[in-house]
Amino acid sequence: MATLGLIAGSGRFPILFAESARRAGHRVVATAFQSITDPALEGAVDGLTWVKLGQLGRIVSALRQGGAGSAVMLGGVPKARFFRDALPDAALLGVVARVAVRGDDSLLRGIAAHLEAEGLPVVDPAPFLADRLAPAGVLGRRSPTPEQWEDARYGLELARAVGRLDLGQTVVVKGRAALAVEAIEGTDACIRRGGALAKGGAVVVKAVKPGQDRRFDLPAVGPDTVAVLAEVGAAVLAVEAGATLVMDREALVRDADRARVAVVGL
Repeated sequence: MATLGLIAGSGRFPILFAESARRAGHRVVATAFQSITDPALEGAVDGLTWVKLGQLGRIVSALRQGGAGSAVMLGGVPKARFFRDALPDAALLGVVARVAVRGDDSLLRGIAAHLEAEGLPVVDPAPFLADRLAPAGVLGRRSPTPEQWEDARYGLELARAVGRLDLGQTVVVKGRAALAVEAIEGTDACIRRGGALAKGGAVVVKAVKPGQDRRFDLPAVGPDTVAVLAEVGAAVLAVEAGATLVMDREALVRDADRARVAVVGL
């Protein structure tokens, strides 16, 4: 089987990917960002190199030395931290100089092009995570009201419209009014901002950007997402079915049921 390179950001999805890939017989060598990536990843991979944010050249060297013939990019890197904390090396500066619009997808495609030029084509991680994609319908015991279903469908249209601008993947709506759209602050901050305006009962929708490059930045939700919804008294979490990764589904559904949050796949 192949040796896969994993460029790991935050959250549990890098760990879940590594576990699935190794069960399928692959070796996994990874790079992890200091103070961002979960240290538990070390126990789930065959080799791990810690790097600072911005060290693209070191990432390439570590994966090639580990024997990787391709790479996947999984887990978040907070956009605010990237612009505030990253100390880009020459390789990353070269990518940034070639990117005309510095949105999420543009930068990621630029990084992917650099990796491919270095002999590390970036591949789609979804085949290793197919059993973790959100199904259509209601995931827990609680169903949205008819009005909340309307908000969810409107939110899906809005999220796709925002995605076309390469901003974010998440929107918050209530009464068919857009309360917040995700930008550089990230999903949780978007939910908190919209939830504060809603004063309870908000519908949070997360969707794939139209034309999304499935090699990276697929939308993902997990128990931590539900915790933020519960914090602001939101009523519904709606995600695009068949395209959104659901982390720790049993725990997510359990926590959502306890918080009286409906979780649905659209």
